[in-house]
Amino acid sequence: MSESDDTATPSGKGRTSSLNLEHLTVAELTEVIRRAEALRQEKQEEAKAALLSKWQAEAAENNLSLDAILAGQQPTQGQGRKVRRGAGAKAAAKFRNPETGDTWSGRGREPNWLKGKNREDFKL
Repeated sequence: MSESDDTATPSGKGRTSSLNLEHLTVAELTEVIRRAEALRQEKQEEAKAALLSKWQAEAAENNLSLDAILAGQQPTQGQGRKVRRGAGAKAAAKFRNPETGDTWSGRGREPNWLKGKNREDFKL
C-alpha cells in the first residue's frame, strides 16, 4: 500500500479509517467535511426509518398503533416543573433600621445593621 492511498483498510463495519488528509487544500477539506456530514445525515435517516418500521411492526403484532404508544409517553399540559407560589413577589418588610429607614423582610441574608442585635428592637 502506498502513502498516496486515502484509506488504509477496506470499507466495512468496524473498520478503523486512517485517511491521509495532509495533502488536501482548505477547499478540498471543506468539501470532504460537507460530503461526510451529508453521508452521516443520510445514514441517520436510514437508521431512523428502519427503527420506526421495526417499532410499527412490533406494535401492529400487539394490535397497537405506534402513535397511541408514543402519545402515552408525552407529558400533558400543566405537567412538568412546578412554579412556586409567590415566586418573584416582594415580601413585606418586618424589620426597619430607625437611623436610615432601611427595611428587611426576614428573608435572605441578614443586613449588617441588624447583625448581632436583638431583632425584636427593630420589628415593625
